[in-house]
Amino acid sequence: MSQNRERNYCGIWMRIVFCLFALSGCSSVLVAQQTPDTPPPSTDSQDTTPVVLVMPSASQNIALLGTDQRFMDLGTLQTRRRAFFLYGTGISESYIDNFEAVPGGQASSEFLLSPHIAFIDASNHSSFSIQYAPAVVQTTSGPSNSQVFQSGSISFGQPLTRNWMLQLNSSDNYGSDTSRLLSPPGFTVNGGVPVSDPSGAVFQFNRGNVFSTEDTAGLTWQRTVSQSMNFSAQESYVSLLDGGPSSSSTFAQASYTAAVTSRTSVNVGGNYNHQQFSVGSCDGYGFSFGISHEFGRNVSLGISAGPEFESAPCNKGLSGNYNLSIAYPLSRRSRVGLMAGRSYTSNYLTNTQYSDTGAVSYSRQLGEAFQISLNSGYTRSVFEQSTLGAYVGYFAGADFSWKLSRTISLGTTYRHFEQVSGGPIQGQNMGIVTLGWNPLPVRIVK
Repeated sequence: MSQNRERNYCGIWMRIVFCLFALSGCSSVLVAQQTPDTPPPSTDSQDTTPVVLVMPSASQNIALLGTDQRFMDLGTLQTRRRAFFLYGTGISESYIDNFEAVPGGQASSEFLLSPHIAFIDASNHSSFSIQYAPAVVQTTSGPSNSQVFQSGSISFGQPLTRNWMLQLNSSDNYGSDTSRLLSPPGFTVNGGVPVSDPSGAVFQFNRGNVFSTEDTAGLTWQRTVSQSMNFSAQESYVSLLDGGPSSSSTFAQASYTAAVTSRTSVNVGGNYNHQQFSVGSCDGYGFSFGISHEFGRNVSLGISAGPEFESAPCNKGLSGNYNLSIAYPLSRRSRVGLMAGRSYTSNYLTNTQYSDTGAVSYSRQLGEAFQISLNSGYTRSVFEQSTLGAYVGYFAGADFSWKLSRTISLGTTYRHFEQVSGGPIQGQNMGIVTLGWNPLPVRIVK
């Protein structure tokens, strides 16, 4: 097992070194405080345009690790590539109340230092980014204890020709569940709206350090102005490093999308997945049918579902897959997003057949200096050959931020985590006060 882990680590670093060498030719660096590019002209007249699928310009948004749901909006950039060096840090003091079956469940306080750094070379049609965000946790009450949670990512998006677009992503995480839950939570950007990562609902205290990695490659072919085909492959791996099990999964998908009106498109696709557990493996394949629609200028809805067929020992019969996404920028000051679906790739739990996840996020700007955010997520993971039943966990949180100056903010956060099935009932309540320093460019970073 140690040889497999060493090969995984070596493979990850080889991918990182390869990306750095392949993309070493970068333009001059723009300091984070520099004035951003002028936003592109408005496209309010979409209702009168012909039925056209817009060629995706890489990932239109880059989520910034270690931040409170901040992301870079590539749509505000121009065609000329520019380089950005982004950085910042947060200093937090937290109070943690363990409850139920948490071993050593007394309350404690923790000090958290969470810096983040990112280099992004991008335009409105291509991008390259590399990010690193460690979180250092030090106990300030009771026995002295320190932990570190580290996260990093590399992404690359580039048109290969007029009709072909390539997208590559790699992300890695390492650390204990306790330090991960204290660090700034992960998120994805759906239609310009950040939504919390539902893997925040996956945790098991006192199981030691967990290592996870996920690599994705995507290729889009714009067949005509109203039709496109998408090909993607994803590989994920998770391991408990302190003598625990490990598992991996591979997922490949191909889909065809066609616009039927200026606001509606339909898609059909097929997928294949292979899962490798501590003991044994299984394969599966499936199909999906979906529709996407824009309601007015603000609300976008996407939904897809289909049958899934799994081999023994995972499932000898018929299963299913589904995905749902809603993005709703309510106004210039408020936004809400929701995502739900079934995943056959590994998350922070080993030896899982599939996971049903859901997350919803809401944020509102209260004047120029104040902002409030509400986040919640849910995960249900079905284990392969386990007597414990399915793992079920959820989280909920509220954040209030006060911008003291252009770069300094003061925030208060409440988070609740709870596991209700699939093992001992355990959970935490957290109260966090954070002083943040983030000299990020205005309008480009949202």
